[in-house]
Parts: sequence; structure tokens; C-alpha cells
Amino acid sequence: MNQMSKLDHFIQQAVSAAPVSGTSLISSLYGDSLSHRGGEIWLGSLTALLEGLGFGDRFVRTSLFRLNKEGWLDVDRIGRRSFYRLSDKGMRLTRRAESKIYRAEAPAWDGNWLLLLSEGLDRNTLADVKKQLLWQGFGTLAPNLLASPSQRLADVQALLHEAGVAEQVICFEAQSPLATSVSALRARVEECWQLTGQNQLYEDFIATFRPLLPLLREADEDELTPARCFAIQLLLIHLYRRVILKDPLLPEALLPAHWLGQSARQLCINIYRCVAPGALAWVSEKGETSVGPLPQPASSFWQRFGGLKT
Repeated sequence: MNQMSKLDHFIQQAVSAAPVSGTSLISSLYGDSLSHRGGEIWLGSLTALLEGLGFGDRFVRTSLFRLNKEGWLDVDRIGRRSFYRLSDKGMRLTRRAESKIYRAEAPAWDGNWLLLLSEGLDRNTLADVKKQLLWQGFGTLAPNLLASPSQRLADVQALLHEAGVAEQVICFEAQSPLATSVSALRARVEECWQLTGQNQLYEDFIATFRPLLPLLREADEDELTPARCFAIQLLLIHLYRRVILKDPLLPEALLPAHWLGQSARQLCINIYRCVAPGALAWVSEKGETSVGPLPQPASSFWQRFGGLKT
């Protein structure tokens, strides 16, 4: 098997390893390839981008219909053409996800905790807000008490305001516990944030993508075509996103031994830097908006993972 077919074989294996949600895959595509380039693209361009991974027109149309119905994408129809762009909601959620996905290292910790007491919320509202907060990295210390050592108060207040519950949730800022409480806290953290399960997700991600790195390093330049680079980058970010967005990004002092989060992050960074130039070129070639070609990437794109080559 030659080098070229090894890369194609890897792509096919990654696609077929587990069922792929169309809405999730296209959300990953918008977040990774389009949010920093205006956030809009023609339906035909999306179909052209995804056909190389084996996904057809019906898969794309069904997924876009659902994302539009959920308010994640807006659509403009000009003649017989449909152009889908990130809505305000979609862009807001994408920006929140970016802050976790593309960081180069775990956040520094000053020993402070943010505590949220949510006793005043009705059950349905609580469930919705709690889901968003857990996604942001909070854990449930007690039935109505959420806690995070890594979230900024301003970001959490903005989320609570958007959900319309800022005046019903009581926020506390607390210092790290007494030395005598540390072992009990670590045990509680392990349970609250289900770190054993999270570590297994990282282990699976590493097992999938570690074999790819030597293939990329050994590949000739003409084997790393823009189409292959795009397919690899989308699959990489799609699968990494599914893991990292569940990670509460806890400080190292609270993590168990043999935590694999940093190893997974570094593997993702190394692969991303290999394929990003080609992937960017492929999206530029295939991407079309309602006013013409996609704009050039915003400066924030080049700052991903601590810096990409321009």
C-alpha cells in the first residue's frame, strides 16, 4: 500500500469508525473553516466540500434543514441558490466552543472557585441552564450547587443573562479549601466531573490519530493535496471537539495521575499544523458566498493553538 492510499485509508477508517451526526459534522465545519471567514457559504459549496468524505447531497440538505430549524443557521435564498450562514446564536455558541478547542495549553489557576446556587429555578429552566453550564465546565457539587475552578465570572454572568436567569442564580467566589480538605476534594472532583470517563475519551482519540502523524511526516508534498488536508482537518477537529467540549479544563492540581488531556491536545496541534495550509486552500477553492469568494481568514484564525504559520 503506497503512502497516498494510506492517507485515504485513514480517512475512510475515521469516517466509518462510528456513526457520524450530520448536524454535528457541519457544526464542526462551520466552526473550524467558516466562522473566521464570514460564516456564510453556498449549499453547493458545502456539498462539494463534504463529498470527498463520502457524504452526499441528501446528507447535507437534511443536516442544514435541522440546523436552520434549531436556530443555529440562517438561510438566504437568491434565485435557485441557498446560502447558509451562522445565526447570532450559532456564532455565539461557536465562539464559546473555540475558546476550549483551540487553546494551546490548560488555563492557569489562581486557586479560586466559582460557585452557583440555583435553588430559585423551576425544573425545566434549571435543566436547560444546567446543561449549558456543564458544557462550560461546571460540575455538580450538590443538587443545586454548581462549581468551577476555571470559569471567569464575567463569562458566566453573560451566559446567565442570555438565559434570562441572572437574577435567580446566586454567584459566589470562593478560595481553595484548607489543606486538610484536599484529598476529600480530589475524590469529589473525580466523581463530579466523571474524570475516568473523560480520560478514556482522550485515550480513544489518541489511539485513533497517533498513527496519522508519521504518515503525514513521511508524505511527499504532492500527496498532501488540499482535498486530503481538508478531510483530515475536519475529522480531526470534529472528533477532538466531541472530547474537548466535555472536558471541564480543571487545573492540573485537581487532575488524577496519568491524565491524557495535554497529550491529546498536543497531538491535535501537531496534526492541525501539518494540514491547515492545504485545508485553507481547499475551502478557498470550493467556497462561495452570496457576494462572491470567501473572505480571507480573520487574524484570530492564525492565533489558534498558540500560532499557525501564515
